[in-house]
Amino acid sequence: MICLPLAPLLGFAMDMLAHAVLARAFPGGAHVRIQFVSFGFGMAVVITVLAYLLWQYPFSPTDRVGYLLLHIMVYTCLGFGLFNVINANVSSLRVRMLKEYRAADPEPLSDAAMFARYPAAEILAARLTRLSAGGQIYARDDRYFPRKGGVALIARFFSILRRLLLCK
Repeated sequence: MICLPLAPLLGFAMDMLAHAVLARAFPGGAHVRIQFVSFGFGMAVVITVLAYLLWQYPFSPTDRVGYLLLHIMVYTCLGFGLFNVINANVSSLRVRMLKEYRAADPEPLSDAAMFARYPAAEILAARLTRLSAGGQIYARDDRYFPRKGGVALIARFFSILRRLLLCK
């Protein structure tokens, strides 16, 4: 029974490993899709390990289902944390800028130097390219439209959550 809690940790390790391999194999910017695929791989590992372990102990069917759901929830929480860490790191211009300011310390970077490094048109073009490559938007008649499902559902969920929790 002591091995059961290791299943979500093993799945999490496989999630991180799969993400590292896929991100290097497909560097085109579809990082959200890579995260979902690696999360699914880790979940498959968790379920496989749990399916094996749960039949090694004399649990009732109800206990097996309970343990399976518990460990899947633990893995999902770990995966959600990794998802947020990766997204914060990938999409946060602030993090990159702070790293550059720190690297230039003790000589401060001027506003002109930062604007030269991060021109708005290039940043927008890079983000649009990343969103298109990730299948999150598509272009038609010089306009961009969101695709159904995936990230659009996540965005809608967080918009509703923000309205409920922050009254905005």
